[in-house]
Formats: sequence, structure tokens, C-alpha cells
Amino acid sequence: MLHDFMTQERHTILTVAKTKALETQGTRMTSDAVEAGWGIFYDELVGLLKRDQPFEFHGEKGLHTAEAEKQGKEYLRLGYTVSEVVHSYGILCQAITELATKLGVEITSREFRQLNLSLDTAIAESVSEFEKTRRMGVNRAEIKRLGVLSLELRNCLQSATISLEMIQSGMVGVLSKTGTVLQESLKKMADLIDTALTEVRLRSEPECYIERIPVFEIMSEVGVTAGLEARFRNQILQVQGFSNLEVNVDRQLCVSALANLVQNGMKFTSPGGTIQVRTHAEGSRILIEVEDECGGLSDQKMEELFEPGSLQLGDSNTGVVHGLAICRRAVELNGGELRVKNLPGKGCIFSIDLPAPKPEVA
Repeated sequence: MLHDFMTQERHTILTVAKTKALETQGTRMTSDAVEAGWGIFYDELVGLLKRDQPFEFHGEKGLHTAEAEKQGKEYLRLGYTVSEVVHSYGILCQAITELATKLGVEITSREFRQLNLSLDTAIAESVSEFEKTRRMGVNRAEIKRLGVLSLELRNCLQSATISLEMIQSGMVGVLSKTGTVLQESLKKMADLIDTALTEVRLRSEPECYIERIPVFEIMSEVGVTAGLEARFRNQILQVQGFSNLEVNVDRQLCVSALANLVQNGMKFTSPGGTIQVRTHAEGSRILIEVEDECGGLSDQKMEELFEPGSLQLGDSNTGVVHGLAICRRAVELNGGELRVKNLPGKGCIFSIDLPAPKPEVA
């Protein structure tokens, strides 16, 4: 049995893994936490194999989750890259299989699959914690700078590249948690690029190209893409409106502002929650509203929301609130106003308030 072999050869396997890690990482420093992490995760992996849990067990938070997250934080503190985090777990798997082959120990297909699934879960959780901790450490003032945008894009690209390499090597599957890391990295890159392009246009070309557009056409354009992501997040996206409502706006700026509001709504709404996008007329104004289920905001956070590069700090939703300052600027250039209403304990309603166009002369 694989768990018996790993128990008997614990010292040898960990020694080989650490040696391989030092060879690939050169003279990079280490710490007691990283050293202890190897052994703790290894022992939990042995226990998991010994209990012979069904494969579905790995789709949830496993026994090794807490240690994998601690490892991610410690690697970041020591200055490791995300690729080194991933390769550390690959080195451990390699040390196990190489020694088993050398000693003639047979690993069944089920045991090998459980080993890979456990490693995949640890990799995904460790990389996610690595990225989350790194984002929390970014100074607010630095977010405004082009260098930080480049760093964000590079880290996303690196996470995506390493995840793809793991999938292509056959170590994990496309539908694994590592595949989810790949998908989330690509999605974040797309969001960063869209926000950057809108910001560049607002700074270099503040002139609007106004045209008369049905409001529901704008909402539908945003809803097509956002609907796919909502299904991926296990959320409900509702788009409601009247086909006869129109506005005179710059299409690109208006679509960008609404898309950012919907993206933020999905980001801070828990799985199973609902994001509503609706429109209606109030006198001489046309309102487009995005209601989420983020749980509501404190008065302090309400004031900070529209600051450039503002941060949303929370236990599970830490990160940059995408372009709300840019959203406000885009709406104002279209003669409108962006407001937010807090629903304590439930969520928020962001309202794009635009002037209704004058009736066309027959």
C-alpha cells in the first residue's frame, strides 16, 4: 500500500524533496515554517491515503487546506514566485514516485489518482492564498501607477502559465482546481486590461461620441458576457428593463461603466446569490440599477468606494474594487451621475442616473 511505503520512507522522501527544492531554488532563504510545512502536509497526505476517502472528498476543503494556505503566505514573505510554490508540490510528488520506482514499490492507479488529487488541491489553495496575501500587501498609492498594473498582469500571466504547464504535463486535469486557477487568472487579466483601456481613453480622449441607444441594448451587451461568469460562480444574474427606454450616451463608456458595476456585484456576492440589473424612468431621468448581495457596507467604506484604486477589505473578498472611480468619470462625461445606496445586512444598489433624451421631432 502506498501509505505504508510513505510512512516507512518518510525521512528519505522528505530529504530528497528538500534537496531537489534547494537545487532548483539556489541559495534562496527558507524558514522554520516552510521546513515544518513539508512534514505536516506529508503526514496529512499519508493519513488521507490511509483512510481511502472517495475522490469527491478532494473537491471540498481538505485536511491539508490550512497548512497549504500557511505555506502560501510563508512563500510570499520569503520572496518566492508563484511558480516556485507550484514546483515545490511537484517536487514532493516526484520524490515519492521516484523512490517507489527505485525500490520496486507498486502504486495502484487509484492511489496515484488520490495522490495527484491531494496535490492538486494543495497547489490550488496555496497559490490562491499566495495571490490573496500579495494583493493585500499592495499599497493603495501604488495601485495608481502603471508599474503596479504591469505587476498584476505579469503575476496573472505567470499563474496561468504554470497552471497550463501542470495540465499539459498530465499531472492534473482541465477540470481540476488548478484548471480553476487558470480560468480565474485569465479572467482577471481581461478585467485589468478592460479597466486600463477605459482609463487611458478617459485621460487622453475625454470627448464623448454621443448616439441614441436603447437602454436594454446596453444591458443585453453586458449581460451576455456577465451571464457566463455568473453561471461559473453559481450565481443568478437577472436583467430586466423596458424596450422603449433610450439614452443619448457614448456606447463604449456606458457599457464599460455598467460592466464594471456588474463585475463588482458578482465579485462580492456569495455563490447562490443574485445580481439584478434593471432600468426604469423617473420623470426626466433614466436609471440603470445594479443590485448585489454583498452584505452591505460600513459608512467608512461607502466614502472610500469611489476613490481611485480603493480597496475592499474582507475575509474572503479581498482585492481591488474594479474601476469605480473610472465608472463615475465615464457616467459624468455622459451627463449623468453615479450613486450608491447601502442595504445594511443585504447588499448595495449602484445607480447610473442619466438624462432622458428629448422627444424626436416628427
